Amino acid sequence: MFKLIIYFIIFSLSFSSEFINLTTLETQEKNNTTFVTIESLEKIGFPIEKINNYYIIKSNIGDFILKNTHIYTQYKSYTYISKPYNLEGKTYLPLDIVLSLNGYTYNKILKKGIKIKETAPPNTYPQKIISLSPGVTEKIFALGGEEFLVGRTKYSNYPKEVEGIDTVGSMFDPNLEIILSKKPNLIIAETHFKDKLISTLNNFGINTIKFSTSSNIDDIHKSISEISILINRHMEGRALNATLKDKIRYTQYTLKTFNTPKVYYALGSGKTDITAGGDTFINSLITLSKGKNIASNKNGWKYSLEELIIEDPEIIFGSEVVLKEMVKNKNYQLLSALKNNSYHIVEDDSIFNLSGPRSLTLGVYEMAKIFHPKAAPKLKIITE
Repeated sequence: MFKLIIYFIIFSLSFSSEFINLTTLETQEKNNTTFVTIESLEKIGFPIEKINNYYIIKSNIGDFILKNTHIYTQYKSYTYISKPYNLEGKTYLPLDIVLSLNGYTYNKILKKGIKIKETAPPNTYPQKIISLSPGVTEKIFALGGEEFLVGRTKYSNYPKEVEGIDTVGSMFDPNLEIILSKKPNLIIAETHFKDKLISTLNNFGINTIKFSTSSNIDDIHKSISEISILINRHMEGRALNATLKDKIRYTQYTLKTFNTPKVYYALGSGKTDITAGGDTFINSLITLSKGKNIASNKNGWKYSLEELIIEDPEIIFGSEVVLKEMVKNKNYQLLSALKNNSYHIVEDDSIFNLSGPRSLTLGVYEMAKIFHPKAAPKLKIITE
């Protein structure tokens, strides 16, 4: 009884609605990841139940199960890298993952768990959803909500299972008649979607939500969280974000000793040079993959041939169509990357261009494989 009172006092002093004081935790650092003992987690109000070789993390939205390198929820399982371990009779769990599953993010400098601001759940959850963005479609599948999808744009082609979902036209000009025939109670779009069409759909009594296209990695996490709450997959949203953040930390740790080459992502060449500027999430992927985007000082997608020649990147990568145009065009022959055959064709650059979970795993892996081929064997694990 006395021990319970002490735990309650410590918990009361450490916890607020906005943050948790983590200075009392018993931790260890391993591969740039903080691990914490089960006992000290319990002292700050995070009960962990250990049964054989798996752990039950009891959160405010339900119980997560950690087993080996998997997090299990009601509808999905997700892989992570920072596996729990035992040392001197104590069990250590990855602190970031435990906090993420409980709705917090770890501030290592302040030694605090900062509460993540999550959107409120809707009054009723949708049963029929139309996705008007390939990135949104990918996220819904990643969250285990594909059973609700009754429509998609013709540009949505990942994962393969989307082929079984009817198309409703393009994401720029969807077919209103087909949309209405599906009788959806939620439509999710992104920045490109016309506000006038949103008003029309809302007038028909269809709840239509438009998300801003992600401009960085934090935006991707935020949209995963918001969509997960909208479609009643809150636990899956937390678990997916927790595992993605764990893979990001592992990537940063693996690449920390590598040099940072100057790189250029060729999205268009010839009449107009197009690349990803510093305000795009692709720029964040390049940085995470330990590359220096020569267009990081620009906003948007336009770039000039003169700037490209002046910056003279060490590595150029992009689709086969774009790179073939650059190779045969005399205007690009001064570039060192072309003269040194340091240009790389990406078979499916949608892994970079869609701001979904796949861009943070397979996308980062493919970029890092181009920038740092020696690191590829160690990074392959983030794609699993």
